[in-house]
Amino acid sequence: MIAFTGAPLTQIIYGFLLMNFIKNASCEPGLALGVGIFGGLAIGLSALNQGKCSAAASDALGATGKGVANYFIVIGIAETVALFTLVFCLLILNS
Repeated sequence: MIAFTGAPLTQIIYGFLLMNFIKNASCEPGLALGVGIFGGLAIGLSALNQGKCSAAASDALGATGKGVANYFIVIGIAETVALFTLVFCLLILNS
């Protein structure tokens, strides 16, 4: 269950990486601001939903003791949203 609670913390790394890429980008300030706001909100909402999934997984695992792999799959799907957001924002910054 400890792995479930730590899953949303990985998205802090994505936000930190995005911040550094925006800081080093050679684009217009308005574009950088838009990418930062969009990326921050999307990664933040992904982390929120991943936290909810993790809490539900911990509850279900505590009640049944089964399904660990299935719970990690659901948590991984929420993680993928943050990764796609990071890649999308990087593509916008480099265009």
